[in-house]
Amino acid sequence: MHIARIPLLILLIAVFIGNSVEAQQFKGTVVDNTTDQPIAFANVFFVELETGTITDSNGMFIIAHPPHRSIHIRISFIGYITIFEKIDLDNALEKVFYLEPTHIELEEIVVSVPMGKLQDENVVLVDRKKLGQLATSSSLTLSEAISDIPGVEQNTTGAGIGKPVIRGLSGNRIVTYSQGVRIENQQWGAEHGLGVGQVGIESVEVIKGPASLLYGSDALGGVFYFVDERYANHNTVGGFFSTRFMSNTLGTMNNLGIKLHKENIKLSLFGNFTSNADYQIPGSVRVFNTRFDEQNFKTFLGFNKNKWIANIRYSFLRNNFGIADSALYLSDTDRQFVLPFQTIDNHILSFESTFITGASNLKLILGFTDNKRQEFEDNTSLAALEMKLKTYTYDVKWHSPAFENSLSFIVGVQGMYQTNENSGEEILIPDATTSDLGILAIANYNLRGVQLQAGIRGDTRLIDTDGIMDPDDAVPPVHKTYSSLNYSVGGVYDFGKTKLRANISSGFRAPNTSELLSHGVHEGTNRYEKGNPDLQSENATQIDLTIDYHDDHFSFSINPFYNAIQNYIFLSPTDSIIDNSPVFAYLQTNAALFGGEAGVHYHPHAIHWLHIESNLSTIFAEDQDNIPLPLIPATKINTSLKVEFSQKSKVKIKEAFIQHIYRFSQNRVSGAEAPSADYHLINLGVQFEISTNDAPIEIHTGVSNLLNTEYIDHLSRFKSLTIPNPGINFYVGLKVAFSTKLKERR
Repeated sequence: MHIARIPLLILLIAVFIGNSVEAQQFKGTVVDNTTDQPIAFANVFFVELETGTITDSNGMFIIAHPPHRSIHIRISFIGYITIFEKIDLDNALEKVFYLEPTHIELEEIVVSVPMGKLQDENVVLVDRKKLGQLATSSSLTLSEAISDIPGVEQNTTGAGIGKPVIRGLSGNRIVTYSQGVRIENQQWGAEHGLGVGQVGIESVEVIKGPASLLYGSDALGGVFYFVDERYANHNTVGGFFSTRFMSNTLGTMNNLGIKLHKENIKLSLFGNFTSNADYQIPGSVRVFNTRFDEQNFKTFLGFNKNKWIANIRYSFLRNNFGIADSALYLSDTDRQFVLPFQTIDNHILSFESTFITGASNLKLILGFTDNKRQEFEDNTSLAALEMKLKTYTYDVKWHSPAFENSLSFIVGVQGMYQTNENSGEEILIPDATTSDLGILAIANYNLRGVQLQAGIRGDTRLIDTDGIMDPDDAVPPVHKTYSSLNYSVGGVYDFGKTKLRANISSGFRAPNTSELLSHGVHEGTNRYEKGNPDLQSENATQIDLTIDYHDDHFSFSINPFYNAIQNYIFLSPTDSIIDNSPVFAYLQTNAALFGGEAGVHYHPHAIHWLHIESNLSTIFAEDQDNIPLPLIPATKINTSLKVEFSQKSKVKIKEAFIQHIYRFSQNRVSGAEAPSADYHLINLGVQFEISTNDAPIEIHTGVSNLLNTEYIDHLSRFKSLTIPNPGINFYVGLKVAFSTKLKERR
């Protein structure tokens, strides 16, 4: 059977099994385990339903439309340890949940790995951050916001374009998921953005290192998994409006969200419009043609009927980016796009369906992405470069029951069918078709504080391309098959306050069509790239260790890693010049990346309102001849001091922070790049709340790059043009939310 027909067959099976039967309500009560007093307004989240509720004044809550037999539930409240467990609705329709008081931070559930555990309990180390936690310095883009996570950086092109980097790896070595599906947007190109809109995103989860076991080819360096904003609480209608102004780019960001949850129907609508002028460097001048804007629309529809849970999600994202190809500085604040510029449209449609059969479940996710990339060079109405990328994906996983509450399995099949077509006069890479098929199996074992996990996966990728009929330098068509067998073994041991986690995993990445067949000048890169059709697959093996210590007021973690990559693909300069641009060719070598992250969080007992955090990220990367790899981020220390206030006034300061970032100099560089100097950045901000009868009004304000430091980051693509990064940026934002309880149906 052809790979492209599998998703249709799976959908027909899904519709056939999606029958339902009636179920009863579940009632829970949340109490303090030291006083036996009920806890009012505790947050209760039903994982499979992606919605929740809060406890009433008696600490009670109801699951009105549970799936058949079992459901995972997360209960949290400030000042208590979060609990997460699976409840069996066949054995009990009422239960009391006991929360234990604590001073530590609330834990969250990670969804990027399939076992469904709290972040600290997972065998695979997953960093999870809410977007609100990442907006402390009023980031201009989503890519900039997530670069605040230890071990995560970004390749930048001005202020509006950023490509995330995980431990020195980026582009096609990183897989990005949003709406539950893989995002495909010509991610080999460094001159355009991430391809995910910020509105409607609740959090991001980061897997650092090879994750091919779960995500297949291209997950050699890691995974970004964006978690959609949860639905409204049961029988509730709500929404929000937020706006923000940034002085550096004279930028405005406006977000709107509306949510409705009535009985077993859930609906969410989100919209965003962002506009920015050219960014300003220290000295009050602006970098010409670095302006950018964004329009984003998302809608999520959820339905559950006993043993069947379904979600349909659609989003449209349009990005316009100016292309700065020289160091030209002006004072103009015009936002109209001038040549050259690029427009990128991205449609994402996903269908997720979960069938709960007894103690097991079957989960199906079908996805479709439509990406159109246009570059306008000489004419604003006719694109010089136009590429249309259509991608169909499917992901099916069966989760077994837990045998003797200890041993469970996951088996699954994943795949992709993708076409790339050109319609502009320029052709960077020829038309191509790509097909993926992967089969996986994972075992998880729990016993007395020890969790073990092991898995194996086989993958095949087929690439078929047209040739390029160039009379001076023709490119023949490519018909290639790449296969790989990968594994992962890991465990976590709980010593009480200390957890020890160890993993060894492998991953692979087939060469992309750009590396195989590039044949032209990439706008914004100032280089002519030539592909290499003889490239082999990259193969990586990473050893990853983590030691975590937590008590009520102090936590410490250290996470060293070693990642060995065979057949590492890289761009190397040549002695040739074509179209007045230097020629770069794709080559291969063996490489090693090693380093890690370490962090500390101090929350003094005597002053509970104070939080002191600091983390270190460092990476070393070299080839088999001990020559440094290019574009490796410099070591970074990120330290913040945050003060939380507990005033009872109508208008209050919720929190304030000051953040210091020190980036070391980067002198370990390849022969084709220059070293970078060290620099300091200081950011600060404060958040206010105005109490209302509904949700509080939030106001946040602050400044990033307080000292207006002039610097050029080592990963800036403007470094070769000696264009500095953005200077000082003042920001102010406002968020107004509402929520109304709907009447229960009798």
